[in-house]
Amino acid sequence: MKVIESLENIPLLDRKPVVALGNFDGVHIGHRHLLKEMIDFSLQTDTVPAVFLFHPHPQKVLDPANAPKLLLDLEKKIEIFESLNIEIAFIIPFNREIASFTPEEFVEEIMLKKLRVQGVFVGFNYRFGCGATGTPELLVQYGNKYHFTVKVIPPITLHGTLVSSTRIRDLLNSGDIQKARELLGYWPLLRGKIIRGDQRGRTLGFPTANIDLPDDLIVPCSGVYAGQALLEGKRYPAVVNIGYHPTFYNTKDKLIEAHLLGYQGSAYGKKIEIELYQKLREEKKFPVVEELVRQIKKDVQDALRICGRERVSLAFSSKQRV
Repeated sequence: MKVIESLENIPLLDRKPVVALGNFDGVHIGHRHLLKEMIDFSLQTDTVPAVFLFHPHPQKVLDPANAPKLLLDLEKKIEIFESLNIEIAFIIPFNREIASFTPEEFVEEIMLKKLRVQGVFVGFNYRFGCGATGTPELLVQYGNKYHFTVKVIPPITLHGTLVSSTRIRDLLNSGDIQKARELLGYWPLLRGKIIRGDQRGRTLGFPTANIDLPDDLIVPCSGVYAGQALLEGKRYPAVVNIGYHPTFYNTKDKLIEAHLLGYQGSAYGKKIEIELYQKLREEKKFPVVEELVRQIKKDVQDALRICGRERVSLAFSSKQRV
């Protein structure tokens, strides 16, 4: 997949692109439905399937205090796009000049002059142009005026719930990992770099990797979780604590620590990715350290059981697909 990060000097393509517009935070099952429709259209029309999004999130520029915490970092989002057979990702820097474009200027200057689109796919609630005044209905009018195809994808629901990035954030903020997974189509992820902590876990017999996440990514609610870590190309069952160390002291910032079962070595400075499978319990303050140690031992056994169950489920699903 080709990633294009500027609107200047976009190479002339041998086939016109059909472009999905949106932020695609989380690339959840609703987004995937839209992308599949767009890819199917591209196959029928011999066009190039592409996505177009702004980075950073427009609210980060226009209203940073109220910008949403993101479900995925940009690197992972690009990785998922590629796995879905997107051929080009236009990831364009967002700034106040672009924010000042009227809806028609956005279509004329970017979609037509720069990208030379043959078609555009959007969700039912897509907004564009200055003040988010552009709507899907207006985009259809521009498609008719300028002779390019516009497809508006209706809302996607699952068990009566609208699939949206906002809903998934709410689920993560309440610790409902299973429902978040259903809407995402994959297990919620924590992705960051391992940094040095106070090494208290090591003194308890449970060394942990302290994980530093980018500030713009969402961190699920405090608690202890079962999951699986990917580190240096290998997978490890994990007990993940998200919270404030109440047994020893209350930290100012929410910390993320993962005890990787079976890992030996030093991982400082390395990238780690953790799939969260289930919230095991709330974070709590223990009256004595011995009680905390007993609880961690139980957490480890619970995590091993849950990770074993998920591996069996994954293997079964793979056989079913074959």
